[in-house]
Amino acid sequence: MQKGKQHLRKIAEKVLPKNTRRRKLAGKLYGRIKRIRQLLPGAPAKVISYSQWVQQCEPHVWIEPRTYKHQPLISIVVPAYNTPLKYVKPLLASLHSQLYPNWQLCVADGSTDERRAKAIAASCKGDKRITYKRLKQNYGIVGNTNAGVKLAKGEFVGLLDHDDILSPHALLEIVDALNHKPKTDFFYSDEDKISDDGKERSLPFFKPDWSPTLLESVNYITHFAVIRRTLLEKIGMLREGFDGSQDYDLFLRVTDHTNRIVHIPKILYHWRIADGSTAGPIENKNYADDAGQRALMDHVARKKVKAEVLGRENLPTNYRLRYEVPEGAKASIIIPFKDKIKLTQTCIESILEKTTYKNYEIILISNNSVEDRTFAYLKTLKNEKIKIYYYNKPFNYSKINNFGRKKAKGDFIVLLNNDTEVISEDWLDELIGVAAQPWAGAVGPLLFYPNNKIQHAGITVGMKGAAGHPFRLRREDALTPFGRPYWARNYLAVTAACLVIDAKKYDEVHGLDETFVMAGQDVAFGIRLHEKGYLNVFWPHVQMYHYENVSVGSYQNAPAIDFETSMKYYGPYMQWQDPYFNPNLNLDIEDIALRETYV
Repeated sequence: MQKGKQHLRKIAEKVLPKNTRRRKLAGKLYGRIKRIRQLLPGAPAKVISYSQWVQQCEPHVWIEPRTYKHQPLISIVVPAYNTPLKYVKPLLASLHSQLYPNWQLCVADGSTDERRAKAIAASCKGDKRITYKRLKQNYGIVGNTNAGVKLAKGEFVGLLDHDDILSPHALLEIVDALNHKPKTDFFYSDEDKISDDGKERSLPFFKPDWSPTLLESVNYITHFAVIRRTLLEKIGMLREGFDGSQDYDLFLRVTDHTNRIVHIPKILYHWRIADGSTAGPIENKNYADDAGQRALMDHVARKKVKAEVLGRENLPTNYRLRYEVPEGAKASIIIPFKDKIKLTQTCIESILEKTTYKNYEIILISNNSVEDRTFAYLKTLKNEKIKIYYYNKPFNYSKINNFGRKKAKGDFIVLLNNDTEVISEDWLDELIGVAAQPWAGAVGPLLFYPNNKIQHAGITVGMKGAAGHPFRLRREDALTPFGRPYWARNYLAVTAACLVIDAKKYDEVHGLDETFVMAGQDVAFGIRLHEKGYLNVFWPHVQMYHYENVSVGSYQNAPAIDFETSMKYYGPYMQWQDPYFNPNLNLDIEDIALRETYV
């Protein structure tokens, strides 16, 4: 056992930079990666409620006030309209409770109820940091907000709804992040909901770091958003005609102009579940759906992307892009197998019978098959799209697929396990369309087990001790603290059980690392693409069955070399956190749960 511990420590030391903290960090990383032996399927993991998380973890995410080199004025803009005092008082109290004192509150009041307008004005008196303006009329959420922005004097502007509140450390966290990354133009944070009476907190949303694909699926940024004022003025503030999705339109336009975007993975905003609030049931968001779709259409047009913008049936304010497939593009579908010919037959027949996109070839690679029925079936395959090759060398998943790549003549490479079955007829059109984008790396679909529970919806590095599948064993429509499984989003990697990539990009990173034998090469492949600047994409609009055994873990049967090699790739992301996950979530559990202690 002691020898095994020393071996794992050596792995940890190899993947960390050489500096004075190396020994300490190696010890910490060793403590993380040794858990793989404890975290294979079947091992218990602690699950806590959100109220428990608030008690156990939230105090540790606060930072103490300190002197910063840069202490900008932050203007908080609140558009008011007949706001009840029961909401105004908590809102103002949350500003007065801020640990960072250099703020300005800009209240633009379009109230038509004179009594309430006077009450709001009276509440704003007594603090020179509060600027109150009574508007001549109610100009709506967009007009009132823009009137508030015109009052702002701060270097940065934050947006706050009139019935919501900020956490005491909200502005301090923004300033702390700004001093670490002074060129940042746009900040956003995690959030939760509070009851109408303000006594109960629920429904936390712990977000990933900046994920462009996710923003084109849903307005995941929402609150708390803080924008550099000069940028806000440059893009023209909020736009008329987008009421209900005015913030979504704003964020899309902001991200057209900057990628200096920082996510603060802490609950800085409490969104009130009030009557008629969009924080409530999804039915309340129907009025905003059309505006959000038009905002996304404008975004696509500005970027000159060849894609159709679609709403999603029964999913208001959720959207999707359908990218155009490059004319004449050919796909090479590489399918390794060893006997188990019924699985391979199901896979091939589902491709031939269901695939609407016709410009493809299937490259079957037999690896040491020995059964007579395997060869008998192969003789029946007379389709001109199918080519059969034999790689009769010791099993190495990376080498087999790289061998297939050399035989491929397509513009796009499709890595596909033989234990998959096509569900979506347009699967190849969809995946090629995304993979054809200049910024895209590897693209993977939503994979289900035969019981219609999720097998793959992206890969998170550090999960289950090495790498795991968030949302695994959830239903497609599950609501989790990490959002919905049916949202397209970016990850460090997607599974090679079904993966599509531009052939030139496959070659650019030299294919799969052949040091891996069985498991981990797809994650390393994704990391190399990520480090080249490409975005790997989970695309749930394509669905397949994957007949992988539910009880088998990725590393359970893999040789030791796969684990050791994977740590060289995964190590930095395990130490410093996978950017597309959230540190408040439990890495020990794939189906999404809250972390029981803050690390």
